[in-house]
Amino acid sequence: MDGDERIDCLSNMTALIHGHSDPQVNAAIIDQVQRGVSFSEPAQPEIELASLLIDRVPSVEQIHFRSSGTEAIMMAIKLARAFTGRTRIAKFEGAYHGYYDYVQMSFSSTPANWGDAQAPQSIPSSGGLAHSVGEEVLVMPFNDQSGVEQLLAKHGHAISALLFEPLSNRAGMALPAPGFLEFLYQITRKYGIVLIFDEVITGFGRTGTFWGLDQWNVVPDVISFAKGVTSGYQPLGGIIISDAIREVIYDQPSASRWWHAFTYSAHATCCAVAHANLDIIENEGLVARAAIMGARLQTGLRAYASHPAVREVRGLGLMGAVEFNPGAVPGGVPALAKAMRERGLFTRTRNDIVMFAPPLVITETELDELLAIFGEAVKATIGH
Repeated sequence: MDGDERIDCLSNMTALIHGHSDPQVNAAIIDQVQRGVSFSEPAQPEIELASLLIDRVPSVEQIHFRSSGTEAIMMAIKLARAFTGRTRIAKFEGAYHGYYDYVQMSFSSTPANWGDAQAPQSIPSSGGLAHSVGEEVLVMPFNDQSGVEQLLAKHGHAISALLFEPLSNRAGMALPAPGFLEFLYQITRKYGIVLIFDEVITGFGRTGTFWGLDQWNVVPDVISFAKGVTSGYQPLGGIIISDAIREVIYDQPSASRWWHAFTYSAHATCCAVAHANLDIIENEGLVARAAIMGARLQTGLRAYASHPAVREVRGLGLMGAVEFNPGAVPGGVPALAKAMRERGLFTRTRNDIVMFAPPLVITETELDELLAIFGEAVKATIGH
C-alpha cells in the first residue's frame, strides 16, 4: 500500500494460501457475482465443490457447508450430540476451536489456574459464558495418554465428542506425540465418542499434505474445515461426516432429526472461489510445494534449536514456531516481533513463542529472506 515490500507470515491467521490478491481467485469472485450469488436451493458451485472435497477423504461421505470455522465446530458438536444422545464434549488444554461458547474453555488459561496436570480445570476464556458451560466441557491434557485414559474412564460414557487439532496453532504449533492420534482413535471407539478433527488451519496443504490427518494413519468421524478452503478470500467453512453417522442421524422422526441450516449456507460466490482455489492447488502442485518449502522452513528454524535463549523449535510443513525461554528475550517476544516488523517481516507471537505461517506460494528467495530477517532480529534483540 505504501510501496514497501513485506513478507506476511500471519497470512490472515494462516488462511492465505495464495498470498494477497491472487488474480485467479479474484477472477472467480467476479465471475460468480455476475452469475448470481445466493440461491434458495443447491447451486452448481456447491455441488461441484462438495464432490471435490468428498473425493479427498476416505470413508467420509457427506459434507455440510457453513460460513466459518466457528460455525463448522458448532454444527459438528450438535451433530455429535444428536448421534450419541449425550451433551458433554472433550477438548485439550490450550486448544482453540473458535468462538462457540462450549469451546471457549481453557485456550488462554495460565499456570496459575491450570489445575492438576492430568486433569486440567475448565477455565472460561471469555466473559459472557453461562456458568453451566464449564460443566459440559471436559478439558484434557495434551499428549498425555495416561491422563486421557483416567479422565475418560471416569467421564467417557457422558462425552459426545472429542475435538482435536492435528497441529495446535494457538498452543504454539504443538505436535502430537508418536502414537497419540492412533490412541485417541481407539479410545473414542471404546467409549462411543465422535472423534472430530479440526482442520480449519491444517487443511488444504499447509502441513505438506492436503489434510493434516494425512500425516497420520487415522480417519476421524467428522472433519471441520474453513480458512484455506477459499484461501481466506471469502468466508466459508463446513464439516465432512462419515456415512455411518449420516445414516443414524437421518433415520429419525422429523421432529427430532438433526437440523442445521441458515441463509448463507454454501453461498455460491464462496463455493465458486473454493472451487477455483482447489483447482489452483492441484494445477500448481501447491501441496507438494508446501512439503518442499516446509522442509526448508523447518531446517532454517531448527538452526536456532541450540541457541541458548531458545527452549524449543517445532512445526510441520509451512507452519513453524520458535519458543524462547522465559525472560530470555530483553523486552519480551513483542520486542523481537517489533524488530522483525521494522525489517519487513510480519509474524504472530504468543507468550514466548514466535510463529510462522507463510503462504504456500512463497518462493525460495522469499523464504531465505524470511529466515535471514528472523536471524537479524534475534541478534538485534538478544545480542547474539
